[in-house]
Amino acid sequence: MAPYQHTKEQGLRVHHLANLGGLLAIAGLDQQPPDLLLGAFLEIAKRLPELSAARIAEIASAGHAKLDERASAKRAWKSWQRAKDLHAVTLTSSQIARVIAALGGTPPRDTAQLPGAMAALLNWSA
Repeated sequence: MAPYQHTKEQGLRVHHLANLGGLLAIAGLDQQPPDLLLGAFLEIAKRLPELSAARIAEIASAGHAKLDERASAKRAWKSWQRAKDLHAVTLTSSQIARVIAALGGTPPRDTAQLPGAMAALLNWSA
């Protein structure tokens, strides 16, 4: 059975979701419990259609100002552009051990050392 491979679209989606998590951190909400955050987002989603265009513009302007303050808007855009060339791969310890063996190495017994051992065989930094 071939190892699972993420599609380009899945990688872009994961990167987009990670950026949304970054927005959560910028807003100072990253220490809140997940149930509270989801409840707050559900409340926002419910109320957003009820807001006037002027109020939505005010809220968006405040968000834009915060992004500009942190120079995040440019980084987020560049990151999104770079994500088009990224390929996510998730391997189990067993799969990494097989890659190491296929490259002519001996997999370490300690599974925590597997990524470093594979990186060394590939001349990558771990």
